[in-house]
Amino acid sequence: MSDSNILDRAYGALVGGAIGDAMGMPASFLTRSQIEASYGYIRDFLEPEKDVQSYHGDLKAAEITDDTMESVILSDILIREGGFSEAAFNEAMKKWAVEQKMLESTVIGPSTRRYLTAIIEGRDPKETSGLGNTNGSAMRVAPVGVKYYRDLAKCAEAAAASSLPSHGSRPAVAAACAVACAVAAGVAGGYAPTEVMRIAYDAAVFGEKKGAEITAPSVSRRIRMAERIVDEAGEADIREIIDELVGIFGASMFAYESVPLALGVFYAVNGSARNGIPAAINAGDDADTNGAICGNICGAFSGAESLPEEWRTRVQKTSCLDLKATAAKLI
Repeated sequence: MSDSNILDRAYGALVGGAIGDAMGMPASFLTRSQIEASYGYIRDFLEPEKDVQSYHGDLKAAEITDDTMESVILSDILIREGGFSEAAFNEAMKKWAVEQKMLESTVIGPSTRRYLTAIIEGRDPKETSGLGNTNGSAMRVAPVGVKYYRDLAKCAEAAAASSLPSHGSRPAVAAACAVACAVAAGVAGGYAPTEVMRIAYDAAVFGEKKGAEITAPSVSRRIRMAERIVDEAGEADIREIIDELVGIFGASMFAYESVPLALGVFYAVNGSARNGIPAAINAGDDADTNGAICGNICGAFSGAESLPEEWRTRVQKTSCLDLKATAAKLI
């Protein structure tokens, strides 16, 4: 495979995540019926309806949220340090949190809030990171998959290391490893969607051995179940498949809901970023993060060129990003 194809897939992973984040932002934490009533079926960037969107109501169409911001921070660390550095990551996240007043915002999840509070107060965040069971480390981990696309074992190790400071439970680490390795497989190319699902499952099993034990469902088993649900659905419409995935797993910020859902959507659309991103968003609940994660995985699989140029241009222009340059540096 040529270097240009690899770069297109690497770029697709990053820009797909940003598109999913920004496109899902207006629907964040809404039910599916609320999304339908306010926006219909979301297929493009929209201004958030302030009367229903209490978390991101002040943002404008195509603007990213903390999901992509944290991914950019992690990209910068990987590029500058040549790999993941916990000390550098903690310092960068602390600087971002203080400058952006993240502890005063409503957009960060409970695990990230505990982590940022600890590093700002000078405490070791790992004292409580084992409680972190949400999807914050999975939503930012795509750059790890891009950097380590040649080596799935190194990818899983780096993904786990990047998760443990803030999201150290079994499901959170498993989710981060699954997303990173699914992205790595997409960037590398040559894998069928079923093989990407197997790679994600194996990575989740690895992550479950690294994370702290808590009372929670297994991410790896739910990835397997997502694949079965889609297989049993056959030629059903994507909305029917979403009904089933959301009805069984949910679509919340818990890592064991969000990541199996995103991977299930990826599998249902055969890796198409153009189709997968809206499907994940319209599942509701943590719509921006589910859109971002699905966009990362689908974008890596189908490449940036499979996404509308208007989507790619607009999301980067709105938030002053150059994700193709970032992808080139990562690979």
